[in-house]
Amino acid sequence: RYAWAIDSADWALLAQVFTEDAEADFSSVGQYVEGESTTRGRDAIVAWLRSALAPFPDVLHFMSNQLVEVQGDRARTLTYMHVLHLPMGGIYHGEAVRTKDGWRLRRLRLEERSFDEAADRLRGHMQAVATGGRAG
Repeated sequence: RYAWAIDSADWALLAQVFTEDAEADFSSVGQYVEGESTTRGRDAIVAWLRSALAPFPDVLHFMSNQLVEVQGDRARTLTYMHVLHLPMGGIYHGEAVRTKDGWRLRRLRLEERSFDEAADRLRGHMQAVATGGRAG
């Protein structure tokens, strides 16, 4: 629901993703957004995302490689994310709780990853191997 809501600008759907007292940490992308990048409260998180994403109409996110560890009415989640339009993505770290309305995120943290940096490291490694240098 998170990616669908963001990519379709469905802010009511996005609100259904979080608990009322949720916390979100987007500090890994804070340099791209004005103001504080950690937010508390469902309405504040939705408002932050709405504002932060306003300059990026028609953004598309791919979410994959989900890892969910459930312990009773709590779950930890890890989800890979790729922004189609940019050479970036990251890993979402989440903590969800089961509520009367279903599973909701209580905490969410984005760990941004730059694909350019990873590609440069891989090219460097491949070049070292190709020239007989030491890999790694």
